[in-house]
Amino acid sequence: MSRRWWTVDLRSREVSERPLDPHAALYGGRWRTVRTLLDLKAAAVDPLGGENPLVLAAGPLAGSGYSNANRISVGTKSPLTGTVKEANSGGTLAYALGRLGVAGLTLVGAAPDWVVLVLGPDGVRFADAAPYLGLGNYEAAERLWNDFPAAASLALAGPVAEYRGLLAGLAIVDTDGQPGRLAARGGVGAVFGAKRVKAIVVEKGEAPAFAASAAFKEAMRGYARALLASDGIKRYTSVGTAGMGDFQNMFGGLPVRNFSRGRLAEGENPLGGEALRRFIQERDGEGATAHACMPGCVIRCSNKVPDAQGRVVVSPLEYETLGLMGSNLGFDDLDAVARMNRWANDLGVDTIELGATLGVAMDAGLGDWGDLDFVEHVYRELLAGSEEGRRYAQGAARFGRALGHARVPVVRDQGISAYDPRVVEGTGVTYMTTPQGADHTAGNVPRENPGERSLEELMDLSFAAQVNAAASDALGLCIFGGSVTYAQKDAIMKAAALAAGLDEEPDAAAFDRLGREVLAMELAFNRAAGQPDVAPLPRFMYEEPLPPRNLTARLDPERIAGFWKRLER
Repeated sequence: MSRRWWTVDLRSREVSERPLDPHAALYGGRWRTVRTLLDLKAAAVDPLGGENPLVLAAGPLAGSGYSNANRISVGTKSPLTGTVKEANSGGTLAYALGRLGVAGLTLVGAAPDWVVLVLGPDGVRFADAAPYLGLGNYEAAERLWNDFPAAASLALAGPVAEYRGLLAGLAIVDTDGQPGRLAARGGVGAVFGAKRVKAIVVEKGEAPAFAASAAFKEAMRGYARALLASDGIKRYTSVGTAGMGDFQNMFGGLPVRNFSRGRLAEGENPLGGEALRRFIQERDGEGATAHACMPGCVIRCSNKVPDAQGRVVVSPLEYETLGLMGSNLGFDDLDAVARMNRWANDLGVDTIELGATLGVAMDAGLGDWGDLDFVEHVYRELLAGSEEGRRYAQGAARFGRALGHARVPVVRDQGISAYDPRVVEGTGVTYMTTPQGADHTAGNVPRENPGERSLEELMDLSFAAQVNAAASDALGLCIFGGSVTYAQKDAIMKAAALAAGLDEEPDAAAFDRLGREVLAMELAFNRAAGQPDVAPLPRFMYEEPLPPRNLTARLDPERIAGFWKRLER
C-alpha cells in the first residue's frame, strides 16, 4: 500500500490527491505540518481566517502495531500564540489513517456550512454536521458512532471550538472509542471552528503492506522487547504520567495555587501517581491502572479512573491535568480532578490552558481555591457559549489582561505546563525558546537540580531535548518511549525507512537531522510571522520566590538570546 496525501478545499468541496514517494513518506508528523505551512505561506495569515491551513499528518509507521508510533500531528498558525503550532495526540486517528494508506491531509478555505469529513478507501465525503452542533463531545461521539457504522476512528471539534474559543483542541477517540485524547495546545480547535469542520470520521481500512514483511516484524518486536525491559517504561506502566507528580511535589516544582507554591504536601502527593494507582485499585470495577490509548502500544501509560461505583469517569487522568486542574486550583481530591477532566474532555479543551485560566480567576478572587461548584459553573458557561463562558474561552493571557491581573503564568500567551521554571530550569529554557510557546512536550528537562547547571549547560540540555522531541513527533512516536527510542535511533530510523519503502538504511544521525530540520523550519515560520526567537517568562517569576526552595527565575532572555545558534553547529 503506497501512501497518499489529500488536500481538501472546504469551500468548493474539491479534493485533490497526490501519491508520496518513499522519501516523502518518511517525513511525516510535525515535519510535514510545518513544511506544508511554510509552503502555503501561512505565517502571514489571520489565524482565524479561512486562509489559515490546517494540516493533519501521521508518521511513517502509522497503521502498524509498532509500539507508541501512532500519534497524529495537527499543525496550523496558532490563534492563541500567533506562532507556528503543532499539537499532537495519541488515540486511534493516525492508526486509522495509516490503514487507509493516507499519510495526512491539508484543509484549506472554510466551509459555507458546518460539515463532517468522512474519509474512506475511496476518498473524502462531506456530511451535514447539524445533528452534532452544540453537543458535548461524549454525546456527539456516541451519535457519530451510531450514524457511521463503518467508522474506525473519530476526531471532534467540541462546543468551545464552535465559537472559536482559544481553549479548544481536537478530541480524538481512544481504543475504547471515547473522546479522551486531545491535540490540545495552541487553540487548534478554534481553527477547526473557523473552518466549520465539526468532526472527522475515518472508516475502516486494511493493514499496510509493510507491516507483513519479516524485516519490519522483527524491528517491531525488537523495539517492543526493549520497551518492556526498561525500568523507566515499567514505571510508566505502573503509575502513568502521574508519577511525575510525586517527583515534582518532592522537588518543589509543582504548580500550586496559581504557581504561588511548588509543593502541595509534605510527604506523598495526594494527586501523585502512587495515590492514583491505589485509588483505582481500591475501587476496582471498570477502572484500570494501565491502558493503551493507541493500538499496539506496550507502554500502556494511560488509565481509567472509576467513581465510587466502579464506573469510568475519565480516561486518562494525566500529570498535566492533575497539576493544572488539581494542585494549581487548590484541590487535593482525585475525585474532583477526575470530574473536571471529564468536563474538559466534554468541552474539547486543553486542561493546561483551562487550568491556567481558572488559576488566574481564583487568584483574582472570582472563585475560591478548591471550589468545585465554581469550576462546574465555568464549565456550564463554556458549554453554553455565554458571554461569561466566552471570556474564559480566550485563555489565561487574554483573560488575565482583561482583569488587569499581574500573576498570569504564560509564555507567548500560552499557559505554562506543570513544571515551574524557577525550579525546573531546563524546561524553563524550552518554554522561552521553543517556537511552540510554553509547551513542555517540545523538550522536557524535568529532573535537573536548580542552580547546579550553568545557563549554557541548560541550553544544551534543552536543545538536545527539543531535537529529540521534534524527531519523535515527525515519526509519530510518543515521547514516553524516549528512554528506549533515543538509545537506539539507528534502529528506529531503519524501521521507519522500511515502513516508507526506502531502500537506504538511515542511521542515528538521520534521526537528529530530522529533528533539527523541524526546528529550523519552525524558527523560520516564526521569524516570518514577526515572532521573537526568545520570549521571557512571566514577570512575577523573576520577582516572587517560590516556596519551599524560595527561588526566583534566573533565566534571563538576553543571556539565552544565542540559543538558536546551536542549529548552525
